[in-house]
This record gives sequence, C-alpha cells and structure tokens, in this order.
Amino acid sequence: MNNNKLKTAWIEDEKSRKACYRKRKICLLKKLNELTILCDVSAFVIIYCPEKDELVVWPSRPVVQELLEKFLRLPLADQYRKMLDQKAYLKERAAKIQEQIKKAKKKNHEMKMKDILHKIQEGKPLSEFETSDLIDFVLFLEEKMLEIQERVELLERHVPQGAGDKEKGKEIENNAANIARNENISGGICSSNNTGRNEKSGFRLMGVNIKVGHLLHEGNNGGTQN
Repeated sequence: MNNNKLKTAWIEDEKSRKACYRKRKICLLKKLNELTILCDVSAFVIIYCPEKDELVVWPSRPVVQELLEKFLRLPLADQYRKMLDQKAYLKERAAKIQEQIKKAKKKNHEMKMKDILHKIQEGKPLSEFETSDLIDFVLFLEEKMLEIQERVELLERHVPQGAGDKEKGKEIENNAANIARNENISGGICSSNNTGRNEKSGFRLMGVNIKVGHLLHEGNNGGTQN
C-alpha cells in the first residue's frame, strides 16, 4: 500500500491546501478535455474557490450557458436519473466495498476448506480437527454436492434430442466428469439411493470417500481432543 496516498479530508495547512487546489484543478480540466475529445461528449466545469474569490468556468461561459439550458429543458426524471450527491456516491462506494469484502471472505473460506480436504487426503485423523472446522467442512461439502447435482440436472435437460439412452448416459457422465474435475472432485457423487444426495452415503473427493454422517460423528467424538 502506498503510505503517501493523500487522505480524502480537508487539508488544514493553508499552503498545502492551495498547492493541492492548483494541481488538481489543472488535472481535472485536462482530464475533462480528454474525455470530451475521446468520447465526443459535452461537458463543463464551474469551480468556485472562496479563498481567492475565484470563479473558474470551462470551456467558456457561452458553452456553459448553452449546456445548462439544454439540461434544464429535460424532464425532471431524466435530470435526476443518474445524479449523485456526496451521500449517494459514498453509499454506492460502500456497497461495492462490502461486496468485495464478501467475495474475499468466501474465497478465503473455500481455501481453508480445501486445505482441510488435502489434510484428510494425506491421512490426518478427523479427531485432530476442531469440531467447528469439521462442521464448516461438512456444510461446504453439502453445498458443493448440491451445486453439482443442480448442474448435472441442468446438463440432463440439455442432452441433444434424438440421442439414445446409452448416448444420453455417456453424455451426462462425461459432463459430470468435467464438472468434477473443475471442482477438484474425483469419482463423482456416491449415494446409496442414486439421487446424488448425501442422505445415507456421501461422495469421493480427491481419492477420499467422504461420508457426511460419519464425518460429523467422528468429529463430535474427538474433534476437540489434543
């Protein structure tokens, strides 16, 4: 992170504040000029600096007057359609940041669950895991199973028409195998009722047979032991 990044707050030092105003005013006008040329749009800027009693009008007063009149002739709904005040802008930014945080948390959680899976694959006993981690892991597996089942059902609905039962089965099997590889799952879903659910059995992930009920039972019996 750049520690020299300017904080968005009022600059108390007068000299620094005036220097910042001059520099950013030039930058703003330059960027706006580039925008109007590159994108063929109309724009204007009015900047009032109370400390200097200065009024900056860009590109010119006649152009500003013309664009203002054009704007005021629009219906009110069009005038306010994409208008943002500072509060609305900050609210929008906060929502975007919250969404980014949510995605980052989800990614970190998935990485943690995959790490647990690799440890199980390497032979670490379930009794050495924390019960809370095992519960999270089971919920993660159930979620993945449900996602895969939904995608398999979707593929079943999109099997080419006219295909025989054997061809349909092969098509679904190949598509399911592709999904499994993408999800780091090998062997597909293993369920005694052939529905793909985890009611009585489980499934095979990366060479490990996972039985959800057994996993929870083992975890509850010894997950917090040292």
